[in-house]
Order: sequence, then C-alpha cells, then structure tokens
Amino acid sequence: MTQVTKERNDASALTIRAALTGNYAGDARQLVRDVAESFASDIEGTLRVRVPELADSSIRELLRHVLEERFATILASGDAGGPPARSSSLPVVNLKPSEVIGQRKVRMSLASLYRYVEANRFYCVVPSGQSNGREFPAWQFAGPVPELLPPVLLALRGALRTEVHAFLVTAQDALNELAPAEVLAGAPFETRASLHASQQRLLQLPSNERQRKVLALIKGPGASMAA
Repeated sequence: MTQVTKERNDASALTIRAALTGNYAGDARQLVRDVAESFASDIEGTLRVRVPELADSSIRELLRHVLEERFATILASGDAGGPPARSSSLPVVNLKPSEVIGQRKVRMSLASLYRYVEANRFYCVVPSGQSNGREFPAWQFAGPVPELLPPVLLALRGALRTEVHAFLVTAQDALNELAPAEVLAGAPFETRASLHASQQRLLQLPSNERQRKVLALIKGPGASMAA
C-alpha cells in the first residue's frame, strides 16, 4: 500500500466513523457511493497485479455494487440505534505525538500525523515551559471532532498557534459561555461542573449547525483571535 493510499484510507476511516455515529455533515448516500468506488478501485488494482485475468470493468462494477449495498446497510443499522453517540465529556490534557499514535486516537504514522497538521486537519501546541516541541490537545480526537474541525482550522489559518488554541478552548459569549471545542464535540469539558439548559440545547444541535456557529465567530483568514 502506498503512503498516498494509506493516508486516503485514514481520512476515509474518519469520515465513515463520523457517519456511523450520526455526525457526518455531508450527504451520507454520496459518501457510500464514493467509498464503495474507492474500495472497488483498490481491489481491482490488486487483482491486476495478482490475478490479471480477473481484472476487468465488469468485476469492478460488481465489486462496487456489492460494497455500496453493504455500506448502505451498515449505515442504516447505525442510524437505527437512536441519537448520535457523543462523548460524555472532553479531556483537557495534551498528548505527546507518540501518545496520540500509541493510544490509537488516529490510525496513522507520526509522519502522517504531522502532515495532517500541515493540512489543517488537527493542530498542536508547544509543551508548557518549553520553547519548541509539539503536543496535541486530546479533545480534538473525540467523537465527531475530527470530521468537523478541519474547516475551522482552515478558517483560522494564519493566526498564531497560541491564538488558535486559546480561541478553541475559551468560553465565548456567543456560544452561551461554551468553548468552540465543546460546541464542535457536542460535549462539555471534563472540568465543567454543570451545564445550563441553554448550553445543553446548543450541544444537542446537529453537528453541521454547531460547526456553523463556531465558524461564524471567526473574523477571517489570518485575523487575530484576541478579544
């Protein structure tokens, strides 16, 4: 498996997980078609190398059809289970890169994790008391956050890392005194003692609406996050 294929599959896994938990903001039916086509293409490529006589367009179309039906069934059974599954609370710790990989917060290599930072899929901070190095706030790996965070980080592109982190974890008046991180996750930080009814209602909104509320707070690319 090439590095590009592995990274594509890692990204697909994050998206599929979001769909299974009811937190995918896009068209689930199109997701099923896209993933089925991607997997069918990968299988056809393997056949071309190992069993050339089986690698033709009819086999690929059959694979795509079977995979599409199976994925659609899996998503339907996940939807039937009730409301979207969400974390009961968000962790407030920072993780070393090796801990992110070791605890299987994401299924990728360290090199891929760093590339995901450059691609605005995750973000990192400098460890407390140090002048360099990387740590990853653990909240961004919880529940639906990996699916919802990239557009927010893209909108914050150009701001200082300290400003990005402060914006994401600081309570905002416009979010009923919740932090953008909590709104994206649909769950409060583990250090929050209680929730007001208005905060609970905000956290229970569909994921795309919560994401939209966070994006609405961002002034523009490169803008300072300072109040």
